[in-house]
Amino acid sequence: MLITSKDNAAVKALKKLLSTPKRSDERIVLEGIHVCQAFLAQGGRPFKVWVAESSQMNLEIAELLMTLQTERVAVNRLPDAIFRELSILEQGASIIFEVVRPTETAWLTEGNAILLDGVQDPGNMGSILRSAAAAGVRHVYLNSTCVNPFSPKVLRAAVGAHFSLHIVEHVNLIELMGYLRQHGTQTIATSSYAASNLYDLNLNQAVAWLMGNEGAGVAQALIEAADMRAYIPMRHGESLNVAAAAAVCLFEMQRQQRH
Repeated sequence: MLITSKDNAAVKALKKLLSTPKRSDERIVLEGIHVCQAFLAQGGRPFKVWVAESSQMNLEIAELLMTLQTERVAVNRLPDAIFRELSILEQGASIIFEVVRPTETAWLTEGNAILLDGVQDPGNMGSILRSAAAAGVRHVYLNSTCVNPFSPKVLRAAVGAHFSLHIVEHVNLIELMGYLRQHGTQTIATSSYAASNLYDLNLNQAVAWLMGNEGAGVAQALIEAADMRAYIPMRHGESLNVAAAAAVCLFEMQRQQRH
């Protein structure tokens, strides 16, 4: 279907999902070739698809559209000017999926996890989710002060990682740490002021990593509730960006657990 008016009700609804996403939204928006490919690769089915007229000539997008056609998914085409007004990408051909927002609530005890306290930057959140998926961590728990993990900017930064993760929001992290401890998972809080060096830890059992806010770090009450506290040794500077710190910790854990 070709839609030529930006005042179309469906276009207005899409613009709202892109510009002012809410946790109460029943749908989320995926934009970009790679994140949409990842969604389909995990067996997802979009509710609506949007594409600029000129983007249909892009080979990767054309392949996506052919796949959607075989599954009888309707595609809405927009003039380039209208699509560009909606898009959150700065350049390049693009495609948009509207999909159902995941709603996970269960606390799972098998395997490693990452617990996030007040991570606010969408880029950091997306990078952490991407590192978690790459390191084989499947369980991610967020307290209520974290950024919306399904906002378009987070989804873009994570590049499809969401679809291999179990993400639970609005979690009381102290209660969760107690629950995980009862099931054999050790909780480790990261802090520049901790006594234990990350590389001296034995990480050969299930680990739940606790990462904190970009400015304040992990809340003191959470640090005290954790089983262990660790710092990342550095030659220069006092601390790492939270996304970088998460990647270092997760891949050190993966290295140890591989052997």
